[in-house]
Amino acid sequence: MTHGTRLIAVALAVGSIGAAQPVPPELSALAAKARLDGQVTAWCRGEFRSRHPRAFAVAITSAAGGGRYAVLEMDATVTELGSFTRGADLSCYTRAEARKLNVVIGHSETIHGHLAPRWSTTVVCAFVNPTTAVCWQYSPTDRVFVEVGGWTT
Repeated sequence: MTHGTRLIAVALAVGSIGAAQPVPPELSALAAKARLDGQVTAWCRGEFRSRHPRAFAVAITSAAGGGRYAVLEMDATVTELGSFTRGADLSCYTRAEARKLNVVIGHSETIHGHLAPRWSTTVVCAFVNPTTAVCWQYSPTDRVFVEVGGWTT
C-alpha cells in the first residue's frame, strides 16, 4: 500500500464511521415514515441543507441487488442522489474534511479525481460501482443536489 493509498484509506474511514454502525432508532422511524422501498444498509448523518440539521444520507439496498443513495430529511423528504451496482459504501464529510480529502486524492498515485465543495454544508460521497465514487452537495441556488467531485481507484 502506497503512502497516498494509506492516507485516503484513513480519510475514508473517518468519513464513513456511521456507515459501519447499526441503524439508529431515529433513522429507522424516519425510514418507515418515508416508506422507503428497501433496506437501509449504510448511513451517515449531516446537515445537507443550511438550517436543516439531523438529516441522513442513506444507502437503500433493493432485493434484486444494488440499490440507491438518497438524503432523508427529518420531515421524511427523500431526495435521490444516485444508484449503486454492488455493495453500498457512502461517507459524509464537512467542507473542511472534503477539502483535506481532495488534497489526499491529489497526492495519490493510484486514486484519480478531485473534490471541490462549494458550500458550507455536508458533502456526501458514495461508490456507484466498485471503483468509482461520486460526491454531491446541496446547491441552495438551484435547490438540488449537484456533483462536486469524485474519484476512481
